[in-house]
Formats: sequence, structure tokens, C-alpha cells
Amino acid sequence: MDVRTRAQELYRIALDDADWSPQTVTVGHGWSDTEFADALQLLGRLSLFVPAQGNPNGWMALSPGTALRNLLLEEERHTSALLDSVQQTRSAVARVLADFQPVHARELRSVQLEVVTGGANVSAALEDVSRGVEQEILSLHPGHALPPDMIEAGLERDLLALGRGVRIRTVHLASAAAVPHMASYLRRLSAAGAQVRVAHTLPLRLIVADGSLAIVPAPRTADGELAAAMLHGDVLVGVFREIFDHCWAGAAVLADTAAVTDLAAAGADGAWEPTGRHREVLRMLAGGLTDEAMARKLGISERTVRRLVSDLTERLGAASRFQAGVCAVRLGWLDV
Repeated sequence: MDVRTRAQELYRIALDDADWSPQTVTVGHGWSDTEFADALQLLGRLSLFVPAQGNPNGWMALSPGTALRNLLLEEERHTSALLDSVQQTRSAVARVLADFQPVHARELRSVQLEVVTGGANVSAALEDVSRGVEQEILSLHPGHALPPDMIEAGLERDLLALGRGVRIRTVHLASAAAVPHMASYLRRLSAAGAQVRVAHTLPLRLIVADGSLAIVPAPRTADGELAAAMLHGDVLVGVFREIFDHCWAGAAVLADTAAVTDLAAAGADGAWEPTGRHREVLRMLAGGLTDEAMARKLGISERTVRRLVSDLTERLGAASRFQAGVCAVRLGWLDV
């Protein structure tokens, strides 16, 4: 018999005999303790039974109308408490807006964004920054080597800044630094007093000037023109400064690059371990990157990427590129 039917029977028993007891129901009517407990719980939930200390059984049976009114009153109390809570929240929101929105607005005004479009305008903006910087220029340069004329123009700006006592720290992609005119530029820049490092991967093109201005690429315009975003504000620029510091710490000093080859080096015990570009390719393989994505990040051709992947899988005895990445993880080669 279901619980609703048992609850109806228990309600009828209570109406017929106000002195009923649990024993009269379970023993007298042959109910199990579980059936009695479930029926009693349902009647209490519907407010047909309410606690009554004066009754021997501890309960009082109410009429359906009274029970319904009690349910509605309880719901009204709950709704009233909810409305009071909403009103309190509304008042708190009003106080927050009145007291703190002006403060937040002032902070937002301290962060400025300017988008410069067109190659000529971007070059002019870089020229202004180079002439106006007073303390330090930090820069990351991913991608392929720039044309010689752009490199010469950049070197002229850098030399002028160095002549004024500005500190320069720059990180270039290793593949780009191997191009003859780029290698010459970096040597001349280093000889003039700049600190130059190279890395096998870099996350983005970035310039940070005096810790208060960051210049990063912006999406090209609808006409395909070059665009750059110029960001002002200590907090936001500080984030890009941390990105630079992370890349700088993992890069190789320019003077040491001759000792860093793209082929794997022998460990202390004679076992082969990947270094340089091979290690970066392994990281990307473990991350599931495609040849195209790896080539873009490393600044090399897809053909070169495929050659590196083939070399790695052969050295690891792996059946696939994915397995090569897994093997590298298991051997601990990709541990930070």
C-alpha cells in the first residue's frame, strides 16, 4: 500500500480517536514501523498533523482548511522574508554604486588605450616613443626577420636612445637572429650597450617603455592595414612587464648562442636529451599543436618543423608524433 493511502488511514484514525498511539496503529492495524513513519511525515509536511505536547501521541490533527491556511501563512512569511532580503540587497547595491563607483571610474580613467592604424602611423608612434623614453625599453620580437631597411631604421632609434642613457633589453626569435642582416643588427646593438637575448619561442610582439606604456599588435583593419594598441596605466602595463620578464629569464644571452645548437646535446651520462628548438617542438607536440601552429610560433617553415618532428620520433623510437610527446613527458624532459 502506498504512503498516501496509509496517510489517509492514519488521519482517519486520529480524527476518530484523539488518544491514539503509535502502538495502536502498528500493532492494532498491522503496520510496519516504516509505513507508520512515512505516513506521519507526509501528514506533518501537509500541516494536517502539528506537534501537540498535551496529547499522549504528541500530535494534533487539523482540518484540511486549517492546514491549508497554515501552509499559506508559512509561505507568506517566507515570501515576506525573501522580499526583505531583496530590499536589503537593493539598498546595499545602491550604497556600493554611490560610494565606490566614482573611485572605480577614476581608476578606469588612469588606463588609456589608443589604437594606431597604418604602417606609417605605427612607425611614427614608435619614433615618438623612442624619442620620449627616459629610463628603459623592453621588447619581444617573434616572427620572421624584418626587412633590412626597417632594421636599420630601428637601429638608428635604438642608438639614439642608448646615447641618452636609456637601458634596452630585447629578446628576438632565434630563427630570425640567424638571418645575416639580423645577426649583424643584434651584434651592433649589443656592442652599443643593449642587452640582447634570443629564444626559440615568444608569445607576442611587445614593447614596454618606462614601465608606463605598452605597445602590442592590434587586429588589422578591414582594409588589411597594420595596427598597434598603445596602453597606458601602471597595472595593465605591469602585466606585460611580467610577460617580458618571464621570456627574458628563459632566453639565451646573445654571446652564448653559438653554443646553443638546434640539435640535441649529450647529457652527463652520454644519453641524448633535447635542447633548444627540439625541446620546444616536444612541448608543442605534447600540447597537440599542428605543424602550421608550430612553424608560426618558432618562425620557421612547416618543412623544417616536419624535419624536426621526424628527427625526434626517430631518436625516441616513437611510432607517432603524439607518442613522441608522451615519451618526452615520461622521461621528464618537459618538466619546468
